[in-house]
Amino acid sequence: MLSLPKWGVVAATALSVAALVSPVSASDDPSGRHRGAAPDRVQVLSLTSTGTGTTMVDNGTPGPGLGDQVVITAELFRNGRSYGTEAAVCTRVAPMTTHCTGTFSLPLGQVTWQHLQTTPVGTPPRDFDVAVTGGTGAYRTVRGHAHIERIAQDGGAFTLFLVR
Repeated sequence: MLSLPKWGVVAATALSVAALVSPVSASDDPSGRHRGAAPDRVQVLSLTSTGTGTTMVDNGTPGPGLGDQVVITAELFRNGRSYGTEAAVCTRVAPMTTHCTGTFSLPLGQVTWQHLQTTPVGTPPRDFDVAVTGGTGAYRTVRGHAHIERIAQDGGAFTLFLVR
């Protein structure tokens, strides 16, 4: 097992809650980031997550370094009710940079996301965006981003801006 600074687990958990899709009614994008999309094609969701597992993997040279990974699982909630699960893997690609990818398993399909985050050691990331990269089922044409508002080692809160 790898002993990463606490911020690594926090950052990975935050990134693992970064993007989620839900079958809700469409609304305008208050961020203005998707002005090219018709308003009826943009959905905005506020969601939370609770971490259910975190495993750190020490790859390469023993101790913290390039290639080390954090594997995360969580339960997802909408309006306080269980709504799906997620899994993510974050890999250290530079001394202060982590590349994360994740997948959400939802009632109508899956949604994928990714993000590259550079954060000074010992400082958890805050107030940032991640990219929605695709999906399956009802989400097969999805694109957009998620804005991370609050993170904690055991979960977080975010807003998804989904364009179909």
